[in-house]
Amino acid sequence: MVFHWRSIFLLCTLLFLSTLTGCMPGTQKSQPKQPSSPEHPQPSTYFSPKEREVANLPTLEGGPEYSIRKPHPVSNDLLQRKYPDVFVLRAPRNRNEVALTFDDGPDQRFTPQVLDVLKKHRVKATFFLMGSRVKALPEVTRRIRDEGHVIGNHTYWHPNLPKESVERMDWEVRETEKSIQQATGDRPRFFRAPYGEMDEKRLRRLRDMGYYITGWSVDSLDWRQLPTEEIKHNVLSNTHPGSIILFHSGGHWTQDLSTMVEALDEIIPRLKADGIRFVTVPEMVKKGS
Repeated sequence: MVFHWRSIFLLCTLLFLSTLTGCMPGTQKSQPKQPSSPEHPQPSTYFSPKEREVANLPTLEGGPEYSIRKPHPVSNDLLQRKYPDVFVLRAPRNRNEVALTFDDGPDQRFTPQVLDVLKKHRVKATFFLMGSRVKALPEVTRRIRDEGHVIGNHTYWHPNLPKESVERMDWEVRETEKSIQQATGDRPRFFRAPYGEMDEKRLRRLRDMGYYITGWSVDSLDWRQLPTEEIKHNVLSNTHPGSIILFHSGGHWTQDLSTMVEALDEIIPRLKADGIRFVTVPEMVKKGS
């Protein structure tokens, strides 16, 4: 019996020491590092600490596009059919026009690069801006306006609107209006929902607030951080007269949109060569900005 209890005591002591040793610094097994991927990059993949500091703009409250976005929902096509005077995904094909649109700006990294490309090719576009980022970067916002582009409302914090109350949406829209008006003196008339998520209840409320709601018919998928050639293929293989084309001039701080800028510089002359004219969304749908 004595030997039995001594054995138990010895076994418990060994187990305790084994546990204690595993907790000592340098003795734990290292956890495998989660691999980086184009859709889920490690923050250090693209930016130095200083660049991350510069990029530290208000974030997308609803989350990065790659974790939220769904394939273009049929429900939006039904909404355009039911509310053609207030909701637009595309224009008729009878004019050789397309509209370039850019979401989630302004930022200090990619918005200026986009503006440089548009200026180089003498093209005007429509920018759907976040109010919180406009407030943080009024000078970039003014540059967008001063170079002849249209500014639209893209909410203040970029929430996923169907998960929020209509009252929350009202606040997001009004605060963004204030930020844009303070920066440019102009009130936006066009609205795009974060992630493209829209329903009939919110559409009617936005209509009552005096907005035209804008979707898109061609998605560059730049938010997936695709190679330049893939972004070009996505746009050029799907664009038709009347297309509203979606790009991003900002995003989650880990996102690298440099391939989008490179693709844009090649897409514009290719479409021009096909006889396509670039217009803003208000010009396309003949509504005031």
